[in-house]
Amino acid sequence: MKIEGGDFSKLQSGMLVATFFSLWLAVYFGNAIEEVFGYILILSFGILHGANDIKLLQVTAASRSKPLTFVRILIYYVVFVLGVAALFYMIPAISLALFILFSAYHFGEQHWISKITSSSWLNFFFYTAYGLIVLLLLFTAHDEEVSSIVLSITGLWIPPFYYPMALGVTSIIYVAQYVLLFKQIKAKIILELFYLMVFFIIFNTASLLWAFTIFFIIWHAIPSLADQIQFLYGDISKSNFFRYIRSSAVYWGISVVALVLLFIFIEDTGAGFLPFLFSFLAAITFPHVLVINRLNAS
Repeated sequence: MKIEGGDFSKLQSGMLVATFFSLWLAVYFGNAIEEVFGYILILSFGILHGANDIKLLQVTAASRSKPLTFVRILIYYVVFVLGVAALFYMIPAISLALFILFSAYHFGEQHWISKITSSSWLNFFFYTAYGLIVLLLLFTAHDEEVSSIVLSITGLWIPPFYYPMALGVTSIIYVAQYVLLFKQIKAKIILELFYLMVFFIIFNTASLLWAFTIFFIIWHAIPSLADQIQFLYGDISKSNFFRYIRSSAVYWGISVVALVLLFIFIEDTGAGFLPFLFSFLAAITFPHVLVINRLNAS
């Protein structure tokens, strides 16, 4: 079944209010305050929305003729995360490129899955193109800083003028796919353009971390949490939200503690926390994307 709960239309008013409140914070507070808020939200809601993957896998595995045990699911999941971390260490440039593509697809899938009426192989490219547009809007707005982070992770410098070029090409591809899928799309094009305009304003007003946080938390993590609660417990309510928190608290705690300990361990590299944070998010994003994709296909 597709995850239909917590439909975007039910959340959009609150998301827009939260977005413009976050924009107000970006205008009236300095980068240091924004970074504090950004780290807090990413380490809480950001990691939390992917902390219940084991539970989600258990639910989907229960329908199999020979369901996997909790221990086997946990082992597979941990090995996958460690494998991704190892790839980032051995081939960082390729791993980072794959992370961006996976994230783009994931963001696009979350935004569009309930707005497209049919399944098609074109959906994959449509989701990815939409997510890339959002990410490239962010990269273009903070081109020098993004290139510095890429350099810290991969050792490669990307000239800043590549980002708007990539944005233009991706936009053309996205429009072409929108035309091909037009009859299957239930969304209003004016509203979708408005959202992209809001992202453009946010990205060009806030610091890189705060801009990413606004999109990642308000426009992705919170709707994803709502969808997962609907899938696991049948409806979205305060009590079910706390059930979700209790179910994922251990995994969330382990993730945060592991992040802090790993950073302390490698602090002498001098790369800074932000590149390390994105690398850590990448390691846990790959399996999360696959889990959510499996749910949407069920």
